[in-house]
Amino acid sequence: RAGFEDAAAKYGFNAQYVGPQGIDPAEMVNQIEIAIANQVDGIIVMPIAPEAMRPAFAKCAEAGIPVLFVASEDYESESIAFIGTNEAALGRAGAEAIMEKMAGEPIYAHILQSTMDASFAIKARDGYLAAFEEYEGEFTLVVNEACNSDMMVAMEKYQNSFAANPEINVVIGVCGEAGPAAAKVVKEQGLEDILIVAIDDVAETMDFIEEGVIWGTMAQNFYSMGYKGSEFLLALINDGEMPAEYSNDSGSVFVTMENIDSYAASLME
Repeated sequence: RAGFEDAAAKYGFNAQYVGPQGIDPAEMVNQIEIAIANQVDGIIVMPIAPEAMRPAFAKCAEAGIPVLFVASEDYESESIAFIGTNEAALGRAGAEAIMEKMAGEPIYAHILQSTMDASFAIKARDGYLAAFEEYEGEFTLVVNEACNSDMMVAMEKYQNSFAANPEINVVIGVCGEAGPAAAKVVKEQGLEDILIVAIDDVAETMDFIEEGVIWGTMAQNFYSMGYKGSEFLLALINDGEMPAEYSNDSGSVFVTMENIDSYAASLME
């Protein structure tokens, strides 16, 4: 939202940020249909539930309203471009930070994701695993499981996993709940030697970084999705210029105690 509204302030377009408070595809469809009725010039949206939202995207195409996807893709719907995180690049960056930190010591990892078939989580996990193939020390993926984006389920997974696999010394999260859930269990069980790498810069994760329980998190550049996404739409609306590439990486940054006060500014560059 901040990137979208900053772009509006710079370029002078009318920016309306709408949507449900939580995940509600039906309300997202409703807002898209309202936008079509209001004859907006363009729409930036995350196709979070593609099958449910495709009829609305088809209506946009029929009305001649360009749509730009952020954060996730739907190849069966028409859009001018996609801008979001390159999951493989995010995983590689996180793995490289871990490998530098572990400095050749054996890594026994636990990877937690939202669901086992979630596209983002799979690509991010595979980015981590591909990078770990280059590790000079021993790397073992001890556990890879899912929590269905439920904090209590995530904590239970860690409690059971740590008890059954005491060799685990690195936790990697590719869903937002993973970092805070691992941090809570590590604190409860006094397992300070476990290195936790989370994803996203949500408030709870950042608090645990400042506390020293979570070592770092891969922060996606949501600001860029809104800002550059706006630039892509404006170029098409004003000058008829399509984005040079369909798929565009918004980038990510590894956040630790060392850059927690400065990383946000780097995402806006």
